[in-house]
Amino acid sequence: MVERFNPSPIPRRCLMKRNALIITALVLAVAAGTFAAGQSFTFTCRTKIIRDGYTYYEYRPQTYTFTIEIISDERGVLRESRKWNRPFVSAEPGERYSIRIHNPMPIPVAVNLAIDGLNSITGDPGKPDEGKKWIIDPYSYVTIRGWQVSSHDARRFFFTTREDSYATWQGNRWGKDLSVNCGVIGAAFFWSKREMEQYYESNPIIEYTRYGLSGHNAYDEAPSAMSQRKSECMEKRQKAGTGMGERETHPVRQVRFDYDTGMYQIGQAVILFYDFPDRRPPYPRPFEGSWAPEMP
Repeated sequence: MVERFNPSPIPRRCLMKRNALIITALVLAVAAGTFAAGQSFTFTCRTKIIRDGYTYYEYRPQTYTFTIEIISDERGVLRESRKWNRPFVSAEPGERYSIRIHNPMPIPVAVNLAIDGLNSITGDPGKPDEGKKWIIDPYSYVTIRGWQVSSHDARRFFFTTREDSYATWQGNRWGKDLSVNCGVIGAAFFWSKREMEQYYESNPIIEYTRYGLSGHNAYDEAPSAMSQRKSECMEKRQKAGTGMGERETHPVRQVRFDYDTGMYQIGQAVILFYDFPDRRPPYPRPFEGSWAPEMP
């Protein structure tokens, strides 16, 4: 599904991709923080170039970096670190949290947000391009605070044990172990290449070469993609999952959205891992206390 955060409903043309339903939430977007997990994505599209006053069309690679942030109700934006060579945030048991998603593109995008391998709107497992998605306006942010359980309500995200997670509960209903994906949050972005080409038609890249000057397209240089595969070591040590907390009002509306480009593979999506911090007992202290207590 797709979610659009607006102060009030704004009519928009309805488009459809394989009859996939898309949801739009009516909530105001918030500004971004600084501790975001990101993934760059490169694709090629027809680009209008005005070079020395002449118009050309070229198929140029464009690169955008998509980011998500985890926001704790108590601690604010959680700082991302690296664990097992992966983006990671430290969770606290019972802590309520939200997920803020950024669209860096000049066109709307559809985002499949999955927590512990489950779609945040339907609660079902699936591939990155499957299921309902949220819509984000150009250059905007949306904040998702919980599982969408109806067109009016959501149930809060909160960190809990793997055994008490929503994924474990859903797995019991499905008859399979869905808790194996606990501790991972993923966001797969999709958009229309046609809309992107229309944007460049209206906003061409200007270049000057006669005097050795040229316009620089900030999206020409694509960083390498990060590998997002889970290791067996992490799966064995994973303790945390996400539960379904209290209900709160979160009105949404369904729209149709056409996309043909985006993160169809898991390794292309924005992935962030979380878990409870290791809390081992303090080291033994050989010299503590002054007298030996007597046994009864």
